[in-house]
Amino acid sequence: MPANDPPAGNGSGIGQSNMVNRRTFLTAAGTGAAVTLAGCSGGGGGGGTVRIGGVYLLSGLAEALGAGSAAAAEVAVDAINEEGGINGNDVEIEIRDHGDNPQQQMRSLVQEFGADALIGLTSSGVTLNSGPTIEQLGVPFTLTDIGTPYITEPDTDTYGDYYESDDGLAAGLPNLFRTNSNTSHMTYGIASFIQENHAGDGTLSIANMGPDYAYGQQCWDYVQAYLDGLGVDYEVAASEFPELGATNMTPQINSVLDSDPDLLFTSFWAGDTVTFVNQASEQGLFEEVDDVFDTIGADATNFEALGDTMPEGVHFSGWYWPGAYGTEADQRFIELYQETYQDDSEVLAYPTFTGGSTWAAIQIYKDAMEAVGGTNPDDVVSQMEGYTYEDDPRGSVTLDADTHQATASCVIGESSFDADVPYDGVGQANTQTYTLDRDTALDLLDGSGLPPGL
Repeated sequence: MPANDPPAGNGSGIGQSNMVNRRTFLTAAGTGAAVTLAGCSGGGGGGGTVRIGGVYLLSGLAEALGAGSAAAAEVAVDAINEEGGINGNDVEIEIRDHGDNPQQQMRSLVQEFGADALIGLTSSGVTLNSGPTIEQLGVPFTLTDIGTPYITEPDTDTYGDYYESDDGLAAGLPNLFRTNSNTSHMTYGIASFIQENHAGDGTLSIANMGPDYAYGQQCWDYVQAYLDGLGVDYEVAASEFPELGATNMTPQINSVLDSDPDLLFTSFWAGDTVTFVNQASEQGLFEEVDDVFDTIGADATNFEALGDTMPEGVHFSGWYWPGAYGTEADQRFIELYQETYQDDSEVLAYPTFTGGSTWAAIQIYKDAMEAVGGTNPDDVVSQMEGYTYEDDPRGSVTLDADTHQATASCVIGESSFDADVPYDGVGQANTQTYTLDRDTALDLLDGSGLPPGL
């Protein structure tokens, strides 16, 4: 998920004063500490409960998204236990809020709860700032909700070490993986859609709106880089960044309308998506532009909250949309999710856009632990590197051996009231999925200085 910190320093969303030097941290902690911490985790190899810990934002702006991830993780764990657990052992999961000290939550989950593996998070800023803690704890950690490409970029020679230099962008960690698409991939999908459907009729006029912090700025940087790489002829009409969680976006919407763009690119998510759509509809924006795009706004919780306010024909994208892949694994996941939450008054009985990546993370842990016959963290990490998970709801995905980024597709759909969804509001119709490999990304991003993280 996007960073929740204001932009500062190297544009990562956390200022240099808040960064922890990874080498210094590990030296101070001592390599023995990491081994001890990993060694005190739960069993799984022969006679103990396998324990998985999760850290998500469960309050504030991202509460619904964190809750959606937690819900998907619970469904995955229940499914595994129904089938006999891992290596014959039951699986227990404990999900915690980031809180004011997310690193302490991670330490507690490993040291006190005895987590054999961790999942999370809901903030890129928290993730990047927690890198030294994640590495020191030693257990495998899989990201399911994180956008920043930096955290799965290992090429420090080209992009600089995020933890060692003021302008470093490569922050890959040896025990950290990601099962959701990242910002680089998502913006490529939108740029490709624009090239395929809007380019060719002269210079396109494109405006931008996004939250005023690292995620919004990164999205705008990446989509422009991909538009350039794809050879799209465009000009920037306007670029507006309302503050994260803004209650009034009318001034920025009016600025965009005054610029008279052909297209509008946005990077809103969660509550900001709802605020933007409501106020943009009131201002008539959707009637004035040819198309509006959003990076990760395609989420059932957003669409249910918007109800009939959400216009049709808007191209919102996401890391996952239920039913967009035509796989038996996706149908099974949707059915299990709906069965679990159909009578729940607090959880919408339809997976969120983090559902597929969260389900995959838990299932990959199961496969890896069973392949190595236990929960030894080094063994599990080695097994996960380059591992292909065939039964992912989004289709077969592979965790890259070097970057640890999953090759999962991202999805772009068209908002429609004709979509089959279990709530009052739009769903996604005419969905298209996009994949992107590292070599292609490197070629398209050439000259931008931006890492693909793929």
